[in-house]
Amino acid sequence: MAEEKLIHVKLEYEEAVQSKKDILSLEANLLTILQTIKRYHPLRIEELKSKSKVYTRIKEIVKNLKQLERTLPKIKIPQILKEHHLESVEELEKIEEKISKVKTQKYDSTLESQLEEIQGKLRELAE
Repeated sequence: MAEEKLIHVKLEYEEAVQSKKDILSLEANLLTILQTIKRYHPLRIEELKSKSKVYTRIKEIVKNLKQLERTLPKIKIPQILKEHHLESVEELEKIEEKISKVKTQKYDSTLESQLEEIQGKLRELAE
């Protein structure tokens, strides 16, 4: 073996004790984080199952609403009422546009896309 050059560093007693405390504290924090992560996984699975159930229920409700729209008669609104409630109709159209945008968006499970989606919603609320 090649000759190794050993380097010795002298620490004061207080420095050595403080370093040991810092290392032990760091290890304790890492173990706490690991426990939190282990508790997170089952909760995440439960959340995804719940979301899946909600999604299927929403699909059923949408299907039932579409069937109801087909069976109920269409209402003809007189021109006078249309002009009178034009503002509320425009607001309704804006809401319908937002709903159609949400329907057309595909679900992407990456964290970045979810973050961008949330930030977009926050921007919309700020407007």
